[in-house]
Amino acid sequence: MQKEAGGELYSSTPHSLRIVVDAVAGPHQEDYRTRHSYNPNLKSTDNARLEMYARGRHAIGLWHTHPERSPRPSGQDKKTTEEYLRAFGNDRDRYLSIIIGNRGDLLEIAVWSAEKNGDWLSWNEFHGQVQDQIP
Repeated sequence: MQKEAGGELYSSTPHSLRIVVDAVAGPHQEDYRTRHSYNPNLKSTDNARLEMYARGRHAIGLWHTHPERSPRPSGQDKKTTEEYLRAFGNDRDRYLSIIIGNRGDLLEIAVWSAEKNGDWLSWNEFHGQVQDQIP
């Protein structure tokens, strides 16, 4: 049985129009993980965030797995991402959510961007091909 996992996304250029994810953190050994849920250990997450910041990396989003073939953010996923975006105040215009669908032979990756104006944009990868989508 595969357990769900997740963590944070980091970039050395968080204010760039073209964000590059150049570091990730998680999962941490202390995280709570089951087949259908993932809850990060806050102390481990904070420690990783401080370590990344010391290396010039800034949090720009979250990543996690979903037990489905074609991943889509749940209501809780959207709520969590929007809460992170609000917590940054005027320091961020967007916050990313990468969801990895881990059911099936091939992993499928969906990248969602919560925008300051309330929009949710997505870029999905299907069999190695990126397809732009706006829900």
